[in-house]
Amino acid sequence: MDSTGDPFASPYLHSEAVFDSKGLIFDSPRYIGLAALDECLLFMKTDETRKSFYEHCRERNDGLLTDSSVTKLVKLTNQKTRVHYNWKYSQPEQTQHRFEDFDSVIMTLPSWLIETRIALENCTPQMLPFETINAYKTAHWETSCKVFAPLKKSFLSKNSKIPQAIVTDSFIHDVYTYRYNDSYSYDCILLSYTWEDDATKLASFTDKELVTKCAKELDRILMKCTNVRERISPYIGLDRAVVQRWMTDKNALGCAKLYRPGTYYDAVGLMKYNRDFGHHSGLYFSGESFSVDAGWTEPCFRGAVDAVIHICNKTAAIFNGGFSMSDYPHYRTAP
Repeated sequence: MDSTGDPFASPYLHSEAVFDSKGLIFDSPRYIGLAALDECLLFMKTDETRKSFYEHCRERNDGLLTDSSVTKLVKLTNQKTRVHYNWKYSQPEQTQHRFEDFDSVIMTLPSWLIETRIALENCTPQMLPFETINAYKTAHWETSCKVFAPLKKSFLSKNSKIPQAIVTDSFIHDVYTYRYNDSYSYDCILLSYTWEDDATKLASFTDKELVTKCAKELDRILMKCTNVRERISPYIGLDRAVVQRWMTDKNALGCAKLYRPGTYYDAVGLMKYNRDFGHHSGLYFSGESFSVDAGWTEPCFRGAVDAVIHICNKTAAIFNGGFSMSDYPHYRTAP
């Protein structure tokens, strides 16, 4: 984006809608914030092909499916993997059960979703060893709770007493404010940002109760500060606050994966799966579930590159630059 916070001219930026391969509408790109990374990767043309990944997918009838919830993976006798999914998942009265067969399947889910939402059938121990299943089933996913709300523009433009970022020893923990550009009516406040036990202790409150408690507690802290003595709640649109509880989000069931003491090599074993078993199972792992890097972006990139390298190797593709699998590192699963 430019110096005023407006995105540069980009594909589909001003489109009223974009469509998947079946004609379903999904959100148009805005190229703002962290999501801009995903949108650029999806919609911008590559130098090599002069088309975007989105355009490439749209060339096939089933190349890009949205509103589709995968329910089961079945290994077939012809070595393909059948992916069962519910199409139009968000519209129960129109939901249809469908399936497609694929030579290779890349799984990017948080691992607790594999445990609770996805069935894996007909996978032999040579395809999916017990050690692999145990590693992702027992993975430790952190809980996190975030309370967002609209913030009046006057707070960041005129307020001179209340800090823009606050760290407390209270149950609200951390507070951050964020300025959008002038095309937005409000800025944003992260009224409470908590992890692990600090987030778990907030689970018993309803969203409305939690928003009210956070605002009241932050006001109390600021009024007791001799260099502030001003409430922040008048700047906040509390009636439009949103609470994000990662542990109960049905599409996540956790915020970030960490490994407990003694489980490091279980996590490394998941990183080795693509190399050791992917060519036989046709299943490839990618994303934070199958990485030792905490945080969303880096393990997603590492896992995506790893999966592509091994699928290329399986299909006897020719690598660029003289690269071969002998150049690719092996991960150690023992000290």
